[in-house]
Amino acid sequence: MSRNTHTRRRPGRRAAVAVGLVLAVGLGVSTQGAAHAAVAAPAKASVKASAAVRSVSGFNGDVVTQVADFYGAYVDAKDDVSGPDTVLAKALRAHYLTPAFAKRLETWEKRNKTDGVLRAQNVPAQWTVSEGGNGLEVVVTLTFGGAGESPTRTTTLVVKLDPVDGITDIRTTSVAAAKASAAVRSVSGRAGDSVTQVADFYGAYVDAKDDVSGPDTVLVKALRAHYLTPAFAKRLEAWEERNKVDGVLRAQNVPVDWTVSGDGESREIVVTHRFGGGESPTVTTNLVVEADSVDGVTDIRTTSAR
Repeated sequence: MSRNTHTRRRPGRRAAVAVGLVLAVGLGVSTQGAAHAAVAAPAKASVKASAAVRSVSGFNGDVVTQVADFYGAYVDAKDDVSGPDTVLAKALRAHYLTPAFAKRLETWEKRNKTDGVLRAQNVPAQWTVSEGGNGLEVVVTLTFGGAGESPTRTTTLVVKLDPVDGITDIRTTSVAAAKASAAVRSVSGRAGDSVTQVADFYGAYVDAKDDVSGPDTVLVKALRAHYLTPAFAKRLEAWEERNKVDGVLRAQNVPVDWTVSGDGESREIVVTHRFGGGESPTVTTNLVVEADSVDGVTDIRTTSAR
């Protein structure tokens, strides 16, 4: 995803708290030094991606990022292996949709007997979120079928949103999204892919923690319940009690932007957080997230901070 100019939603809340960042060992089986040695190559790969390494980036408060976070996590919730995660789906809709639009969408769904967010009764195999014709509209392309299934169907949606209030409209369109280029930023994901899932988790988690009216604790809880394995969630809570800091972000504040990188095959995925942006100080942390596309996240550990 190219880094062209993007809209910031809440520029003042992150300015003075980067100093609260905490570097800590992971909850796994090794020391921080051993963990750093084990993941040195993937961490470098996240900065200079090869053909085998895929990266997903996000910017706090950016409209393309927000819609990608919403759709990615929503697809994960609807496509859960044990059946739709209705708790997470409900929490996501409550967070990202304005109350007025949420009410209209429910009416539309009752009338059309289909999911109004996806405009379908099933979930897409792939999705892409791209910049639209203006700064408040984003194009969402959903591809159904895929993976050799037949037929393959593509639906293109236009999502309208207010950077502060949330999504105010979703409508289908026959106009295809512009091809990705240096001038058109986009975020893509695949259902069931571990890199996509970790990016969905972290993107939506940052949005929930940095809500304009204060942390959305309902969404935070639903995201952790969905993406973290029960055993790891319990260990993470114990770690947080000892360290007095958020164990998912390894910080007391939220990052300005982040990158999630991996080859889609390894269980270890690199998450890079940047705190502060153009503010001072600027802090970067590298995390390694161990995840299985079926079971979920089994460990998070810090490898470096600067």
